[in-house]
Amino acid sequence: MQTQTHIFLRLTGLCLLLGLAHVAQAQAPSRYFLLSMGNSTYMGNAQNEADAALAGSGQTGISSSLSNRSTGYKAMLGFQLSPSLAVEGGVLDTGSFNYRASSSGSGLSADYRGLGLNVSALGLSSLNSEISVFGKLGLTYSATSGSSSSGIALGSKDEKASLGYGLGGIYHLSDKLGLRAEWERLYSDVTLFSVGLQMRF
Repeated sequence: MQTQTHIFLRLTGLCLLLGLAHVAQAQAPSRYFLLSMGNSTYMGNAQNEADAALAGSGQTGISSSLSNRSTGYKAMLGFQLSPSLAVEGGVLDTGSFNYRASSSGSGLSADYRGLGLNVSALGLSSLNSEISVFGKLGLTYSATSGSSSSGIALGSKDEKASLGYGLGGIYHLSDKLGLRAEWERLYSDVTLFSVGLQMRF
């Protein structure tokens, strides 16, 4: 886990240094703030792991379900270094995913929630004066915690650093305000489709 954290911090530092070097060679970048929300989808194996924990405690006849969709949020501070390049970083909440199970012993519920930090580089292209599209590459460091309604050990905490990617578009309502929609794969098992407002200042 320390190795992943160190890699994330080094790569984040490298991205920031490259961005600062670019800024030093150009005019002051345009700053913006993004606040968005949308649909977060989980595609991991938390349900199988929770079922295995129940079986390991001696439960039989296990019937379970996991809600794999939730509402995600993010708040980002960005710097548009040129018309075709921007860097941004901030916090994100991938939402809460709920596990429910019944077995021979009793019922069980558990909630898993993910919070993280993200830094990304965006390549932008203007289609016209009102619409821009972009692709992005980023790094996300997250902590997912779980809490259960019983004494069975499902309340785990998983920390990880992951490369991600995405694409999206911006509809410029004015010189200062834009409506932004994007899809991104934050980790191998979590995607986020979000819509929000991007405000220059």
